[in-house]
Amino acid sequence: MSIAQAMLAEFEHESQTTRKFLERVPQDKLRWRPHEKSHTTGELALHIATLPAVITRFVLADASPIPNPADIFKQPETVQQILTAHETSGAAVREILPTLDDARLQTNWSALVDGKPVLTVPKTMVLRLFMLNHWIQHRGQLGVHLRLIGAKVPASYGPSGDEG
Repeated sequence: MSIAQAMLAEFEHESQTTRKFLERVPQDKLRWRPHEKSHTTGELALHIATLPAVITRFVLADASPIPNPADIFKQPETVQQILTAHETSGAAVREILPTLDDARLQTNWSALVDGKPVLTVPKTMVLRLFMLNHWIQHRGQLGVHLRLIGAKVPASYGPSGDEG
């Protein structure tokens, strides 16, 4: 199994779980935030929905500027917008990942700030750290939002307080 095939299989598994979390976001709580320094539930959910495609597109190049937070944390108007973004993002991952062979994924990618590299890692690490680990970490944050606003938290790797 190639690196891309393994990443895609893991992505598919995590994507199903992520969809359950996104579906639980209440329409009337999209602008709720747990703290003034936190993103709104809607901003966080939309970021989760779009993150896999953004990161997968990064590895098509050898370097990419780090996006401005205002560009990656946008306020959605509806939960359907979030779910559609999740579907679109997943489709991009499914289209791009199979085109990347192991040799290409072992080359380096650099994150740029003002045109200068601030992080250089193998493209496999970009996919692991940011497309998967970072994505899953944000999903955990969304679970806290869901709990605090009274929505049911779905099970992920085991039962939640709401699902066995």
